[in-house]
Amino acid sequence: MRPIQLRARAGLRAGRGRWLVPPWIAPAFGFSALVLVPWVAFLIFTLPGNYTANHWKVAWAGFDLGLATAMVATAIAVGRRSPFAEVAAAVTGTLLVCDAWFDVLTARTTGEVMQAGLEAVLIELPLAALCFWIATNLARAVEVARPFLQAAGFRIEGHRLVPPEDAGVSAPSD
Repeated sequence: MRPIQLRARAGLRAGRGRWLVPPWIAPAFGFSALVLVPWVAFLIFTLPGNYTANHWKVAWAGFDLGLATAMVATAIAVGRRSPFAEVAAAVTGTLLVCDAWFDVLTARTTGEVMQAGLEAVLIELPLAALCFWIATNLARAVEVARPFLQAAGFRIEGHRLVPPEDAGVSAPSD
């Protein structure tokens, strides 16, 4: 079992002292998570048990439309072997987990709770797990390939993979 790495590897740095992701991002997210703990406690004790929402149909239809868009983006990105497939799969998996959560928690009757629970267990959560598996495997493939590409003379410039000078391949122009 590999230990969790809390520090970015050299490959995550852009070079020339610049980071692909600035080092202050991790502490900022950690601080934000800590701030959310008392906020969640406040919400638990102050929000009403029942609430009638305005634009309920638009909210659900809009969320499901966003989920469908993320699924299409994932399908296209994976089908085209796009570098965006990892992100698209992670977004789709996250939206599927959110969909399952809210479907179950907003169901009213016992029948609705059973239907939402079955959809979550049989469809939404397995699809989310598949999306997270895709994202993880793509990230792992990039990490495994990086040292071989660097040994072959490839480098990263402007967030693009640039072939070695002697490869005879021209870099794409913008």
